[in-house]
Order: sequence, then C-alpha cells, then structure tokens
Amino acid sequence: MKILHTSDWHLGLDFYGHSLSDEHRSMIAQIAEIAREKSVSAILIAGDIFDRAVVGPEAIALYNEAMGLLCLQGRTKVILCAGNHDGASRLSTLSDLLEYAGLYVVGKVTREDKCVDLGECVVHVLPYVTTDDVRIAYPEQQEAVTSSVEAFRIALSHRKPPKDGKKHILLAHCFAAGGEVSDTDRAAAAGGSLAIPTEWFEDYDYVALGHLHRPQSLDGGSIRYSGTPICTSFAEAGQEKSVTILDTDSMEKEIVPLHPLHGMEKREGTLHDLLQGKSDNYMQLTLTDRMPTAGVQEELRLHYPNALLFCYARENEQRKLNRLTVEEARQETPLSVAKRFYLYKTGQEMDEEQEKWMQDAILEAEKEE
Repeated sequence: MKILHTSDWHLGLDFYGHSLSDEHRSMIAQIAEIAREKSVSAILIAGDIFDRAVVGPEAIALYNEAMGLLCLQGRTKVILCAGNHDGASRLSTLSDLLEYAGLYVVGKVTREDKCVDLGECVVHVLPYVTTDDVRIAYPEQQEAVTSSVEAFRIALSHRKPPKDGKKHILLAHCFAAGGEVSDTDRAAAAGGSLAIPTEWFEDYDYVALGHLHRPQSLDGGSIRYSGTPICTSFAEAGQEKSVTILDTDSMEKEIVPLHPLHGMEKREGTLHDLLQGKSDNYMQLTLTDRMPTAGVQEELRLHYPNALLFCYARENEQRKLNRLTVEEARQETPLSVAKRFYLYKTGQEMDEEQEKWMQDAILEAEKEE
C-alpha cells in the first residue's frame, strides 16, 4: 500500500497583500495527479490546512474543491488533523458524515484514540495538542498537565498501538526535538524548549508530521516532516517543495517534487544593478543604495511584475542586530523577548508605561495558564 504524506497547506494565506489561490490550486491538482499515478490508497495531511482559524470564502472554496478532487473524483481516502493555525471545531464540522465520502477529519484531542484502519496499516490521528484539550479529555490527570510537552505526553500515552502485525502510523502536528527550523517556523522557534522527544514515537512504524516547513527526516527516516507544498515565505526561497510517498510494504519513502506556477526569489543590489535583470517570480528586492520609495518600486515593477516585498539593506542590518536565535530565546524572560520584538518591529525602545502594560499582560496570561 502507498500513502501520500503532505502538510501545512496554509490555504487563505495573505502573502504581502497577494492571494496565492492560483498557486494552491495548481498544488492541489499536482497532488491529485501524483496520487493517481502512484496508485496511492490514502493521503495524510498533517495539520495547518488553513492559515488561520477563520478564513475567507475563497479559502473555503479551495478546500472544498481539493477534497472533492481527492476523495470523490480520485476515490482516495484523505485523513487530516488540525494544526495550530486551524480552527479545530470548524474544521471537524460534520466529520462523522464526511467519513462516508472518504474524508476523515480530527479537530481536537479527545479521550478516544482516533484511528483509521486501512487494512494493511492503521493511522492514529493526533491533532495539535493544547493543555486545555488534554485537561478536558483526561480530567483525572489535570494536575499533571503542567506544560504543552506534558499534555502531549499524556495524550500520546493513551494511544499505544497494539502488536497485531499491522503497520501503525501516527499522523500529528507538533515540534519534534531535532527538527530544523527556519525563519518561517516562528512558533516552533519561540517554543524550542517545548520540543517533543523523538523517543516518544518509537511504538510507531512511521510518524507523519506537520508544523515545520522545511522537508526533513528524523531518527533515520521513521519520523518525517513533509514540509509545505508551496513557499509560504521568502525565507523558503530556493527550497524544493515536495510530497512524501510511503510504501507500507517496504517502508521505503519516495520524495516527489512539486512545481510552483511562480518561483520565489530574493535579489539584492543597487537600483542600477537590479534594473539590469527581469523575472516573473515572486520577488523580495533589497536595495543597497537608496530607500525603496513609491517611484523606485514602480520602476522596478516594470522588470519584476510580481515584486511583493521591497527592503532597504541598512534597515535589514539594524533588524538583524535585534534578532533572537532559538538558544537565546530560551534564556530570555517573556518581558525581555517582548521588548526585543518591539524594538525589532518599531526601531524604538518601549517606554515605562508600555513596559508596565506588557508586564501586566504577561502576569495575567500566567494566571490563566
């Protein structure tokens, strides 16, 4: 049996004021064609199918179009879990009814181990774990839910696959320890100290993860991030996007590339240098000799019609000085991180009143936690 693993579609993403609907529609068509050519029996989507909890009608229409193409026309089972960007309750609306069409959706962590038996293998579905959901699902263990990591451990401990001779696959959305983050993975980078130990997944034959946007394998390949199928940030420029095909008989993986309608590219130089080139790619253009004023942007767009982000090199250098690495973030207090972020975004220090507001908000958040 062959299973296709993908994740982090981020339908409805507002990309610097530009809709990526055409890119998403092309990606969906490519996945459907790959599933047909490879005789795929099931498609796993490991969370963040939407970019935010509430999206516009265009994103909903794309989702409906995708599931119709994959489940109804392609007659392929689709199994998906909610990620941290998804509105879990909305995503799982009518989930019992949708199973008759071959669409299996798990929105929130519940006491029940949500499984889809595919015959030769079983897919265990664990959506994005929150402390509140785990406390509700396992009230007898409320006191043990002291962090997101503990919440994940408790949820996973109630999902031990049986030794029945079948292959057992875990579909989940989380940050696994050892995963390589990029600038796109801001939530994972900020929560680096909350990474899930990979040894917790050892009961599964394959772990299909979403959350990190860079495609990568951990623990010899049994744990896999498929990565985003399209670029969702200029930080991903140059990454080859793909889906992963798992053969459950041999447990071998095939990485099948996806081809975007437009590439994503970053160029830097003087205005004169940049005007010597042309490209239809989505562009981030950084000028080294002047500010990208409205007139300069208009001139550059004659050569780069899909230029979406204009930067000035000197401003970028100043921002880099205020940027935190994952290791530095672990050593910082919430207030110091907030102050550095404010400086990064505004170029100014917080005043005493703003600092007090932030401290009060942090204390209030800690009480709620």
